[in-house]
Amino acid sequence: MSHGNWGSRLLWAAGIVTALAVAAGVWIIDSPAQQRLQRLDDSRVQDLRNLDSAIRSYRQSHDQLPSDLAALAAQPGMALNLSDPQGGPDYRYRRLDESHFELCARFATASNVGLRRGTAFNAWNHPSGEHCYRRSLQDED
Repeated sequence: MSHGNWGSRLLWAAGIVTALAVAAGVWIIDSPAQQRLQRLDDSRVQDLRNLDSAIRSYRQSHDQLPSDLAALAAQPGMALNLSDPQGGPDYRYRRLDESHFELCARFATASNVGLRRGTAFNAWNHPSGEHCYRRSLQDED
């Protein structure tokens, strides 16, 4: 076997390994477009968590849940995002009873339990599309 033939095979093998590594990397970490959608969903979850916290605070101050998000946002010192970060439908809130409420949003991707979220987000897992979280004042998160 000549050195030229061996070198050519080694070069081809290295090229194939490199191509497979790049393809595996893209498959594992998702495309940049997919990552952007996931970041937008992370922002939506954070907005909903902030709304959840503000609703609980309102309940402690007023002895009742707010009638709607506008009443919540009108409170002094409140700086809440009520709109989707990508211009989609506004977040929705619905009071179910004196101790339960729903927060709703439209998500671009499904959350991957334990994969891209920390444990603090586990209560905020969601499918892609429209999703409502039923929240209780007894919930810790």
